[in-house]
Amino acid sequence: MAEYSSKIKEYCKANNVNSVNFRSDVLLQDDGDGVVYIHEWNLDIPQPTSEQIESYETVANETEANYVNPKQTGNQKLLDLGLTQAEATALTGYTPPSED
Repeated sequence: MAEYSSKIKEYCKANNVNSVNFRSDVLLQDDGDGVVYIHEWNLDIPQPTSEQIESYETVANETEANYVNPKQTGNQKLLDLGLTQAEATALTGYTPPSED
């Protein structure tokens, strides 16, 4: 299931808004019951209904599945150049998951 914010981003893209700031443009809220909703909408396009947001589930899932973490990619490039993991982490800020 796609993140609520991902579905909102896809709705915005479909309405020619390519960047969404979730600290100022769209404020989401969860009242502790696990249900996320739009608390505040500050974009110049109409606020979507819950049904409209849910209609972007498939495309948001695809976007999330195809996401490439730039820090992870940069980390790997530095490793390929011969840096140690500690050096690459210091430069990129990316810490790979532990292999326990």
